[in-house]
Amino acid sequence: MDIRFADHPSFQRAAAGMVVGALLFGAALHPVTTLAPLAGGLVGIAAGAVIAHGRAGWRMLGAAAALVLLFAAPPSWPTLAGAAAMLSLALAAGGPRGLRGLFGVLFGAMTVLVGMWCALRIGHARQTIHWPALATSVTAAAAIGIVGALTMLPRHLELVVDPVRAALKRLPDGLDAEVRGLCARSASIWSTAQSEIRDDAGKRLVRDGVLKTLEVAAKSADVKIAGPSDAELTHRMADLDQRIAAATDGEVRAQYQAARAALDDQQRYRDHIRQGRERVIARMHNHVAALEKFELAATGLEAARAASAGLSVVKQLEELSNDVAASGEALAELEIGPTIADRTDHTRSA
Repeated sequence: MDIRFADHPSFQRAAAGMVVGALLFGAALHPVTTLAPLAGGLVGIAAGAVIAHGRAGWRMLGAAAALVLLFAAPPSWPTLAGAAAMLSLALAAGGPRGLRGLFGVLFGAMTVLVGMWCALRIGHARQTIHWPALATSVTAAAAIGIVGALTMLPRHLELVVDPVRAALKRLPDGLDAEVRGLCARSASIWSTAQSEIRDDAGKRLVRDGVLKTLEVAAKSADVKIAGPSDAELTHRMADLDQRIAAATDGEVRAQYQAARAALDDQQRYRDHIRQGRERVIARMHNHVAALEKFELAATGLEAARAASAGLSVVKQLEELSNDVAASGEALAELEIGPTIADRTDHTRSA
């Protein structure tokens, strides 16, 4: 799980607009009311949100409602909390919905309330007693704007669950070294694609291709060649051949021959499983190479378009995407041979 910050420019516009707006509105309201720092800070926060995200009607209406409560009700913390909640609801317009939106409203109300607390602390601080009244009001209002910029965080912060990283963590410990290396290479392809490929369809293609590689790798670890080693099988078969040649009783010879045939089946099944695993590794190599080729073409698309060769690159990209999809399907359909392993165990037990 990653925490990402999206749309930096709009957050910067909102923060700058809130600070400057709170400062200006605080200065403008100073001759009118003693609540100029609080009122100016609330209106400044609303103005900064309008600059960054629009919805001027809703946001200014919320700020007006907060001011009405602020001037109409007796000054108290419940009054300040109510004004902060009204403004936070207005700030949430056009933002995330559901639980994320609810969290944004609660977080915004708490943030605005903290900003007003900071303004009150500045206004009543011993260090600001000798300041000019206008300077104190402007500084307190600007403090609300600075803290109020944090109300935009829920709109910009995103929790991103990376399926590739989750699949990597689920890989078994006993994975073959070559297969694990292919998994690491495919994961690095996805890491690069996230930052360099702008097209969402291309990103999804790479992600699905990498996930298919990791899925097949995990399945390959479940298939192991159990039982005696090849050298032991060879030694036992040679021993049985000698016994068969030396047997004089028909029943004894038949039993030895049946055992010899069972060992032949085991050897054949083991070879089949080994061949299946080699095919899987070869197919994984091909699939990862196709992903690398697609990633290289996709990241060079913008440069090629700038050089007036975009159409040919787009066509090549479409062909490569088909190659990636086809190799992924072939990789998924390739059988490693777990059923053969089951037959081997059954033969050994027999």
